[in-house]
Amino acid sequence: MNPLQVGAAAGVLVAGGVWCVARAFQRAPRSVAAAHHRMFGSAAGPVGAELGAAAAGVRRSPVAGLTEHLAGTLAAGPAGRWAVRYFGAGLQVVGLSAVDVVSRVLAAAGLMLFAMVSAVAALTAMGMLPLSPAWLVLAVVAAGLAGWTAVHDVATKIERRRRELRHAANDFVQLVAVGLTTDQSVEEAIRFALAVGASDAFDSLRQELHTAPQRGVPVWEALHEFGVRYDVRELAEFAASIERQGTQGVSISDTVASLAAAMRAKALDQLEREADKANANLSGPTIGFVVTTIVFLAYPLAQRISEAFGG
Repeated sequence: MNPLQVGAAAGVLVAGGVWCVARAFQRAPRSVAAAHHRMFGSAAGPVGAELGAAAAGVRRSPVAGLTEHLAGTLAAGPAGRWAVRYFGAGLQVVGLSAVDVVSRVLAAAGLMLFAMVSAVAALTAMGMLPLSPAWLVLAVVAAGLAGWTAVHDVATKIERRRRELRHAANDFVQLVAVGLTTDQSVEEAIRFALAVGASDAFDSLRQELHTAPQRGVPVWEALHEFGVRYDVRELAEFAASIERQGTQGVSISDTVASLAAAMRAKALDQLEREADKANANLSGPTIGFVVTTIVFLAYPLAQRISEAFGG
């Protein structure tokens, strides 16, 4: 490739990188669909989506509309279907969509590709690197690795958010069980648990239960939807117990205590697994440190012994 071809390729990649950055930092507009999703925890449907798009379109510039259309087109294609299939309900856990995932991957890959090509072009122009198609292949590989890193980052956030939600559900059930042991009613125990619990994931549960009466949804249905949506099976079982108490008037103190004990045992087992995994991850660096220290200390002695016998 001659310098003119390298410059043309760099210009195309600059334009792509600018679009990726603009799409990555674009904020989601407020819409009727977003308000419906916040209140009811589900998609607003075609009508709400159209109203949200119309309301957002009033404030959008043509460039923003074009980038939104391109990102939506990519999300509706194989890339978006792969993101939905790969992450599943995890996207809802972290409040992302297929468009967000595709945009992040494109931004990471585009920026890496632009940086690599720009660096190669600059070094080639200064005569520090020879012209070779291998550099473009290396840039494409680096861009692929950057995109994979973005996908891995989303997966890590989903797993961390699920773990936080499981911990919040565990704390909520434990606090309700404590409240029931003090002769409180189920409603009073739930209010006590919501008042005491404190964490970001607990705030999501608190908001879900506080908005349930406004939506005309019973507490047990709100808990069941929350447990199903975020894949917390124990919370769905707890909701079924509250439903029996609310509809049949049976006592659920023993049931909640048993569920709380089972959740404590499961949480303890998970902590032990994480501790074992952390110890396993430290074994490699520890062995490397010990071997390096032994070699560092033994090398002068071995050198002197060699010189003594050789001399």
